[in-house]
Amino acid sequence: MRVGELLDPEVFQKVVENGETILNHIIVNERIGVLADFGPIRNRHGNVTGAIIVLQDLPYIEKMAMEMEYVKNLNKDLQGILSSIYDEILVLDAKGVLLRYSGNLIKDFWEIDKEQLIGLNLMELEHEGTFFSAIVKMVIERRKKVSVTQESRSGKNVLAVGNPIFDEAGRLERIVIALRDITETVMLKEELLQAKKMSEKYKKELEHLRDQKRYAKSRQLIYASDKIEKVMKYIQKIANTSSTVLLTGESGVGKEVFARTIYELGPRSSKPFVKVNCGAIPETLLESELFGYERGAFTGAHSNGKPGYFRMANKGIIFLDEIAELPLNLQVKLLRVLQEREIIPIGGSEVVEVDVQIIAATNKNLEKMVEEGTFREDLYYRLNVIPVAIPPLRERPEDIPLLALHFLHTFNEKYGRSTQLSQDALDVLESYAWPGNVRELQNIIERIVVTADDDLIEACHITPLLKKGKRQYMQQRIHKIIPLKKATRAVEEQLIKMAMDEYKTTSMAAKVLGVSQSTVSRKFQEIQEKMSRGEQIGRNI
Repeated sequence: MRVGELLDPEVFQKVVENGETILNHIIVNERIGVLADFGPIRNRHGNVTGAIIVLQDLPYIEKMAMEMEYVKNLNKDLQGILSSIYDEILVLDAKGVLLRYSGNLIKDFWEIDKEQLIGLNLMELEHEGTFFSAIVKMVIERRKKVSVTQESRSGKNVLAVGNPIFDEAGRLERIVIALRDITETVMLKEELLQAKKMSEKYKKELEHLRDQKRYAKSRQLIYASDKIEKVMKYIQKIANTSSTVLLTGESGVGKEVFARTIYELGPRSSKPFVKVNCGAIPETLLESELFGYERGAFTGAHSNGKPGYFRMANKGIIFLDEIAELPLNLQVKLLRVLQEREIIPIGGSEVVEVDVQIIAATNKNLEKMVEEGTFREDLYYRLNVIPVAIPPLRERPEDIPLLALHFLHTFNEKYGRSTQLSQDALDVLESYAWPGNVRELQNIIERIVVTADDDLIEACHITPLLKKGKRQYMQQRIHKIIPLKKATRAVEEQLIKMAMDEYKTTSMAAKVLGVSQSTVSRKFQEIQEKMSRGEQIGRNI
């Protein structure tokens, strides 16, 4: 069969006669359906001596075309999926060469055009700081899923998750890395952490305010010092128990106020609070006042008898102030109450049970009294179950202005006055040693409110009212910014007064202070004149 009878003779003629090359020529007739490629065959002189024809079955070609179209559409779908994913996807080969990436780029993360990275090994970019190549190395070495985070130079925080892809033989074929911008997440996490810290801070402040409100029930306990704050926290801890408490501290520190605080914070707050000053009741009456007596127990006794303070405080608290003044014979009876929780009234024969919590207070050194034999050792240990030491006012100067203003407000209301304290007056109060503690401060403020002619109380009005004596000079406390000259002058005056009080003569004071005698004499005279003016003003009020 001739070629012309089967194929298109015109096309064949063009190849043979004109030497043309014809590709992808479709031939469809009753016999065949093929795709033909025609090419001339030439001799060494370039003359066409024949033709070569390549035939391909059309159904097979159609199948290939359809498969190519399917792959093309699949590629479009894949690109669409990758573009819609929040993460940025990188596809690398087994050596770390970037093959392709998704269109969703992380802004301000890549410092170079990523299109320039196609075909480059990302591990080689480590020295440029462009991409953390560590994850590529870890995926290759560990052959499992790996995640790391990195912060870019622009401040972006990026989470990278690398997944290895293996072929059927188990060889690493691809590395797929998903990059996610977690900058906002990190910021939110930090904000959440800060919010939690602030929440804890506000919670503590709220608890503190609640505590302060609870403390305020007890005669408005006023304080700002850390020392009293520690005492109050300790009291709050012990208030829920019924253990015996021993309050110690100098006279005038307010031991009764702290005793009432324990009472009002504890479970017995709805029951009686009975105060007994053991030093104010005559010894002959103290036993009957404490334990009571039966009808006709002694001459002059009430016809119906008397229950006594312990029975009056049943279910509640009895506050035994100045416990060191309790006679030895009554110490034995008090010890019985502590041990057995029972009393025997004077003139009675029956034991009376009492449920009472004892809070004792003293300004004496009970341990020393035990050594001297004036206080029973067994009673001391029974009382000293929960010791609470109240610091003197001089050790907590932060409380002085608050207490002074509190007392000022109280006495202004009581006496219908509107007096105020100047800042210099508060400075004087704060720098004073206060040997009489809070009680002395309260008395000073009351005296000023009652006797002052002017509504504004200055430092010169207060100074003459304070006690004078060796080593009781006011200590200069710098708690605000003042001119250096003023601060230097105040300290200078204090040193000159101390030197003159110690050595009596200006010559000896000058020698100790390292200045001339004339300087000390002149300055001491100025100090005396200043103090004299203050005393005159003090007498006027």
